[in-house]
Amino acid sequence: MKGLRKILLMIVVIMLGVSSTMAQTGDNSHRFVIKTNPLAALGGPFWVTIVPVTGEYKVLFEARTMPKQSITLGASYLGPSLLLNLDELTNEGEEVSGVKTSGFRGQLMYKFFLSRDTEAPEGLYVGPHFSYASASIASKDNTSNKINMMKMNFNGIIGYQLITSGGFALDVFTGLGVKSSKWTPEGDSEEIFDVPFQNKAAASVAFGFSFGYAF
Repeated sequence: MKGLRKILLMIVVIMLGVSSTMAQTGDNSHRFVIKTNPLAALGGPFWVTIVPVTGEYKVLFEARTMPKQSITLGASYLGPSLLLNLDELTNEGEEVSGVKTSGFRGQLMYKFFLSRDTEAPEGLYVGPHFSYASASIASKDNTSNKINMMKMNFNGIIGYQLITSGGFALDVFTGLGVKSSKWTPEGDSEEIFDVPFQNKAAASVAFGFSFGYAF
């Protein structure tokens, strides 16, 4: 948690410094936004009930495509969660001395802005959102004993992005859609890892929060 606090403090200081500089130059025209959400490091897209299997370390880049439209691309590294680091846990039966968690996630979002008084990338918006995540949990003793995890989401979203005159950006959205997840065991992972294997498609409720810098 100390590491997370340091990351949050560093980002806030950088944002305040950049916003102050932009305010002094009087540049209020924004076409691009770089964003992140450090809180995602507590729990990424893969969970077992209420236990996060991965943490997510991501960056989002948004670009205006038309006066009332924009596109957002996101890339994430999926590693150990800062809330519960599985890589530091061991099995009581000593069948495995530790695990290694790793993976990636990609996101694509297209926004149609509805606000009359503002242009992209600021204001109220709707649009489609797609994400694909892939990760694995492998035994450090024998990497052939692992669980491969896949999750796909497709949602229709509604949200609002606030951009201050200094360039600070805050983006919040929610929505509904469908998700598909698949957990595939390899080797002796079914005996070593005591987790329920999830292979299903279901309805999903989307929620996103990120902040960063617009320029």
